[in-house]
Amino acid sequence: MAEKANSCIHRLSDGEQASLKILCANPCVREIPANHVDRLLELGFAEVNCGDLGPTGAGRVAMRRIASG
Repeated sequence: MAEKANSCIHRLSDGEQASLKILCANPCVREIPANHVDRLLELGFAEVNCGDLGPTGAGRVAMRRIASG
């Protein structure tokens, strides 16, 4: 999981990284732009459960990498 996060994290724009941060802090948030949602789903950093968007394990690992710089 950590390898996937490391290999994909550089593919996120600043805005997508901000959306991932929001998602990790507030699961099931609905205010993330649709294009960011699509990108996070595509990279495996987010998933839809019971109709709500939430972070995956890889998304949480990526967020920790982003936060640590």
